Amino acid sequence: MADEVDVMAMRFAGALLAASVIIGTAVDRAPVREPIVLGGYRVIAADFHTHSSTWSDGALTPWGLVLEAQHQGLDAIAVTGHRQTQDARWARWFSELIGGPTVLIGEEIPEIPHHVVAIGITETIASSLDIAAQIAEIHRQGGVAIAAHPGEMFWTGFAPVMDRLDGTEICHPAIYQYVGAEEMLEQFASRTRAAAIGSSDFHGLGRLGLCRTFVFARDTSAEAIVEAIRARRTVVYGREGKAYGDAELIKLAEADGRVPKAARPDYSPSAWDRLSQLLGVAGLIGLIAGSRWPAAR
Repeated sequence: MADEVDVMAMRFAGALLAASVIIGTAVDRAPVREPIVLGGYRVIAADFHTHSSTWSDGALTPWGLVLEAQHQGLDAIAVTGHRQTQDARWARWFSELIGGPTVLIGEEIPEIPHHVVAIGITETIASSLDIAAQIAEIHRQGGVAIAAHPGEMFWTGFAPVMDRLDGTEICHPAIYQYVGAEEMLEQFASRTRAAAIGSSDFHGLGRLGLCRTFVFARDTSAEAIVEAIRARRTVVYGREGKAYGDAELIKLAEADGRVPKAARPDYSPSAWDRLSQLLGVAGLIGLIAGSRWPAAR
């Protein structure tokens, strides 16, 4: 009798787990969004600073990043592992397979006193190079160099190359966490001619695309996105809807209204999402308990 109870309990737990997968799959679909075209440009919502779990220190797999990017309404992401590009290659392969967002091959070069995000590159950049040589190599490969979270501790490191930066993060999650962070990023940006960039620096916690860049590109390809950054055709929305970037493009975006709204999408979990999560947890607990503590005989 005890054996029958064990089997029934395990089957019930398995059923709960299966139900969670079925419900989660049914409801976890990317939101349907109409393309935004303004001034003859396709407006691309992008996050250019993300980390995955394989060779970097993120919590999501490269393919998990792609799926989460879809869920958060992003048209493009750069996967920027620390000192490596393999995660980005896997993410691009998967995204092309499923018709997902454009994935740019990228890398974060985390040296002190400067962190550089390279996107649109083809090979890993040697972190042993000084910053001027790093940027020269990024450009040689056809990519763009972005100053990552350039708080005051990084200013001396970037000083020799301020005129060679293609972009600078003006919106980063730090501005919502630390007093004075917003002002520091603004001060740094005011000393460059670089494109305004919004990036989440996503490692698994927080929200992918919390800070995002709206790129006014000729099309949705990685090459067109890189060209637009190089030409500084970007708009970023920071705290309380403060806009940064090209003044004429900001006017276009404000007049249209869809871009400011897309800067803060509300893709919060639904009741079905919560049910799927609860069933999954209950089923997993049941399976573990059943395998470790069988019914008394």
